Amino acid sequence: MTDPYPLLHQLAAAGDPALNSTPLPPDGRYQVVTSTVDDVTAQIVRTLRDGFAGRAPADFPLLVLGWGRCRVGSTAVTNLFGMAGAAAFYQPVKTIGRFVLTGGEGSPWKLPDGEPVLFAKEMAGPYVPFEALFNPARCLIEAGWPVERLRLLILDRQPRASLDSWMAKWEAKIGRKRVVENFTLSTLNYALMRDYAAAQGLAVTHFPYESSRAPEQTVSRLFDRLGIAGLYRPQMLTGWGAAGDLNSDQSKIHHPVEPEPYVVPGLHGNADEYRFRDRQVSVLTDEELAVADSAEVVASYQESVRSCARELDLPAPLREEIFG
Repeated sequence: MTDPYPLLHQLAAAGDPALNSTPLPPDGRYQVVTSTVDDVTAQIVRTLRDGFAGRAPADFPLLVLGWGRCRVGSTAVTNLFGMAGAAAFYQPVKTIGRFVLTGGEGSPWKLPDGEPVLFAKEMAGPYVPFEALFNPARCLIEAGWPVERLRLLILDRQPRASLDSWMAKWEAKIGRKRVVENFTLSTLNYALMRDYAAAQGLAVTHFPYESSRAPEQTVSRLFDRLGIAGLYRPQMLTGWGAAGDLNSDQSKIHHPVEPEPYVVPGLHGNADEYRFRDRQVSVLTDEELAVADSAEVVASYQESVRSCARELDLPAPLREEIFG
């Protein structure tokens, strides 16, 4: 079988629309049939549309859609929104895609009643190329979610730390080569997501993980930028207790049932506060470090940093404290 990665990399880097119709071969576990980004997206859209049926555009809540590579602090951000009082969801869109990839259909996302603000974490990667390349905003908009009721929150992290975390978590699952390839495809998807948002008139805010070095200054600015300043309270940054543990029955996050291959007990740790945790890069080879340091990966992260500083109007001393 021809390795699809070189072509996928070429098309993603060029922003070529042919990427979405390029066959994605199965690996036999996380994907059981050949498909394409467009085909799986269409099935996700049909399932989501069933869940949204009968809902007028004005009846949709405001949805903050958190997206970025896996291992960029997204679970902490999801907990943060849950502690703020938003209904917080763990990958309701991507989970449908995972059922499709493994031969099922998935269940519609049933929106809760009486919740004016929702947060959904929808991350790129890690197991198969579709996960790296899919666009959850496209899925939602094509299923009927009004673009004016949607906010795209782009999450990111210093590339060495991010890839090191990928390797530690998933080498045993998919091997080092696929970890690096899917990490790279997920990174290339940042530019594609930004371009899609611009074309749709979708509001975008960037919030790299390093912003959590000064949460008292950055989170309030973030919530103001998203139009939900009324949800912010300084005390929500700490004292989470069992509510900050994704595996606890007191967790603030709505977690879907996933297909068996994707169930990974203990994947996400628990936290008692929203605060930066430094990571010592320790498991990457020199060749893998070179990928994290490559121009295309670093440029994508730097765009997230610049955009965050601009969008949140961060003063120069604060930018230096956070990003160095």
